[in-house]
Amino acid sequence: MTLVDFGWTEEQAAGLLDSLRLSGSAPHWKPEHLKRLHDWCSAHGKDHKTVEGQLEFIAFDICNDHEAVGLALKLANTRKEANRAVEPYVRLLQRGGGKSGGL
Repeated sequence: MTLVDFGWTEEQAAGLLDSLRLSGSAPHWKPEHLKRLHDWCSAHGKDHKTVEGQLEFIAFDICNDHEAVGLALKLANTRKEANRAVEPYVRLLQRGGGKSGGL
């Protein structure tokens, strides 16, 4: 499943991907968010160490538990606007709360 399958435009999906900086390994998130990722992926038959599993969790998370971010993303018209819309969510996930490294 792709981000466009969740109803986001290509620009919105690209902005989200730009912000996430996923690398195809366990993301550098805070422990509580890693646990949520692992638990969600286990419950849905996904691998939490793959970009696909991580993206599906993130799509679920911002459509359900962080709806304001999901709505802001839906309102974005450009990749840059989408990137700005998801930055608070990205900061919430990341260890250290900064923009260092990949998720």
